[in-house]
Amino acid sequence: MDAATVTIRLPAGLYAELQMLAREEQAEPVAILSQLVQAARRRRDWLSDLTALRTQIEQDGGLQVGATKEEVVERLRQTRREIFEAEYAHLY
Repeated sequence: MDAATVTIRLPAGLYAELQMLAREEQAEPVAILSQLVQAARRRRDWLSDLTALRTQIEQDGGLQVGATKEEVVERLRQTRREIFEAEYAHLY
């Protein structure tokens, strides 16, 4: 743990919940806070990656699956047929 520390003020209810979580996890409240911060970082990174992927797809012209629900369903069926033929056609 870092040698430098800070004191934070928490609402009593939030602190009670933190202590309850710490008891359930058999960990120190600081460890629970650390886990929560790490989870928040992972979520932020994941959202950033998702945004970058969406941007790349948009820049590359989109997914080309169709504009209407019927076109999307037909494209999915066509893809499913192609996958089936590529994977299983040799069996028939």
